[in-house]
Amino acid sequence: MILAHPKIEESIGNKIISDCIATSENCEVRHLDKLYPDFKIDIKAEQEALLNADTIIFQYPLFWYSTPAILKEWIDQVIQYGFAFGADSYKLAGKKMIVSFTIGSPVKDYPREIIEKITFHLQGLAKYCKMEYAGEIFCNDINGYSEGAKENAIQSANNHAQQLLELIKP
Repeated sequence: MILAHPKIEESIGNKIISDCIATSENCEVRHLDKLYPDFKIDIKAEQEALLNADTIIFQYPLFWYSTPAILKEWIDQVIQYGFAFGADSYKLAGKKMIVSFTIGSPVKDYPREIIEKITFHLQGLAKYCKMEYAGEIFCNDINGYSEGAKENAIQSANNHAQQLLELIKP
């Protein structure tokens, strides 16, 4: 799992989801904000981690219809020509990719056609690198503005994590 969350300790959904994956057998969570707080990404280490994975999960909170900046930087640096695509070097070919994110807003604010647009660039990345795009998993209303909202967010995040675990079962 490639986790991009600048304040994971304050998170409800992404913390639950990433913690669940981290405790699952044969899973690794690479928390970009902790590994690279200065955005100086160790490209070779990240490429090696990708080579060792069967499934790559991008996990993040949705920020203004996009990924957090560190994930965009990571993609720009790590998914390189000659490694992930081009020059007959598609080292990620055949690997499964899952886009997993949380949304603070209610479902009505993000209908399916908006989700398709939000994930379009990651779908394209998978296709361009000859990876299998396994789809996206997302949950809405992940916020803690009230006690009731917090309990709903916890339940939603736990359901989300279970869906991810089902997708990555061998």
